[in-house]
Amino acid sequence: MTMNESFATDMNDNQIRLLEEILLSTEKIPDVPVKDMVIGNHLITVTSANTGLCTKMMPHSLGISDKLSCFSGSAKELASLLVNPLPESPDTISFAMAAINSLLPVPEVAFPFKAQDLIVKNGKGKNAAVIGHFPFVEKIRPAFSNLWVLEIHPRPGDLPAENAKRLIPQADIIALTATTLLNGTCTDILSLIRKDAFIIMLGPSTPFAPCLFDWGIDALAGCFVKNTPLVNSYIREGLPFRKLMGIDKLIWLVEKGS
Repeated sequence: MTMNESFATDMNDNQIRLLEEILLSTEKIPDVPVKDMVIGNHLITVTSANTGLCTKMMPHSLGISDKLSCFSGSAKELASLLVNPLPESPDTISFAMAAINSLLPVPEVAFPFKAQDLIVKNGKGKNAAVIGHFPFVEKIRPAFSNLWVLEIHPRPGDLPAENAKRLIPQADIIALTATTLLNGTCTDILSLIRKDAFIIMLGPSTPFAPCLFDWGIDALAGCFVKNTPLVNSYIREGLPFRKLMGIDKLIWLVEKGS
């Protein structure tokens, strides 16, 4: 598999390899036709074996390419666009990740838990870096010695992403949005993290792909859609992830060295 050349200009070799490994995690899973695709202001769903969620790369843009709007293939065909995206559609990679999330099973050892509670549990009194803006940040900030929120498009209280090289090596716990898998920044960020730091990947795009643990991630904070019609109705209304009902928020946790 090779990354589409026009897209690969935004991806380093490690990032491409990581996406290829995520795609390969579906290799032994039976393929299923895509039954439905829903696009909202913030999120995309793809329904095949289950319903997979993913954040949109281009928020608030409702338009999709003709090839995607009339897609009638299988989940694996759609998932393959993760490494061969359509150059005319920036949201291609979001549809592909949603397709992967619709195929990957929820691990039996995953348990219900909020990502912010896991961040506090593992980082209380320490230095924490949150990559990407999350609504819970201000609520948990007092629990840490320092909490740095790094954003490509910073909001009040956030720090510009350019501070990553200086601050991430100082962090004892890192909460990493799964959007970094989509925008090409994940492996660059992982390369800055100390080996003894605790790393959580979180957000609706998070795939339950075992290969992510091989890249140093300790916990995957993803979700399972248990009520597809309800979730799709909220997405069509343009609601963000935090306002969705009909999902279970789950943590898949491994111990380093296991």
